[in-house]
This record gives sequence, structure tokens and C-alpha cells, in this order.
Amino acid sequence: LSRFIKQFRGAFSLILLLMYATFGPLICVELFTSAESHSYQAQVRHAVTFVVFTCRLCFYCIAASSITNEALTVADAVYSSKWYFHEFPRLKNTLLLMIQNSQNGVTIEAGGLIIFNAETIVKVLKVAWSANSILRGLRQN
Repeated sequence: LSRFIKQFRGAFSLILLLMYATFGPLICVELFTSAESHSYQAQVRHAVTFVVFTCRLCFYCIAASSITNEALTVADAVYSSKWYFHEFPRLKNTLLLMIQNSQNGVTIEAGGLIIFNAETIVKVLKVAWSANSILRGLRQN
């Protein structure tokens, strides 16, 4: 599992950072333009684009949360296996190493800067809504 996580981080770290850096502002812009458009057709087009960008970001955030949860499940399963009752000393050592490695936790990061999980999409949507409110307030003045 740890080898898979290292390979995953190496392969997707920069891709996730690029996605976060582009989709975050695009979500903000699409939300603002869907609220400020005067034609119904433009509102629908921007709302659909907003939903598509949000869903694409959700896809990666939920997958990262799933990987994190699965790693915790493995750690819980090993710990609950009554490893201290096994009669095989080599198995005890292996299980102890697995428990020790699982204490670090697994996080998927975008470029080593942003932790990707379910909270990330909520934070992006909060920022988008706040930016939308500020821009609409500035536009009215």
C-alpha cells in the first residue's frame, strides 16, 4: 500500500496542483458569470460549466479521501487482528511493522502544498461563494 501511495503521489502530485490552480479560479468565475449574466441562455451555460468544473474537482478529491480511508481501514484491520496472540514470531514482526507504518497516515497532496480530500472541495466552494459575494457587492457600488 505504501509503495502504491508513493507511486501515486509521484505521478499525480503536479497534475493535482495544476488542476487545483486552474479549476479553483474557473469555479469562481463561472459562479460569478452565471449570477451576473442577463440572458437565461448564458446563465444556464455558465451554471453547467460551473457544475462540470466542480464535479471534475470532486472526482479527484473524493478519490483521494477514499484512498486515505482505505489506508485507515487496513491499519484498523491489522490492529484488530489480535496480533499479540499469534504463535509465529515472523508474523508478529511483520504486523508490528504494518501498525507502525500506518501511524503516519496517508495524505494525497497537490505539489506538496495542498492536501486533497473531501474538505478541499468544500473549501474551494466556500472561497468561490465568498468571492462571488464580494464581486457582486463591488459591482453594485
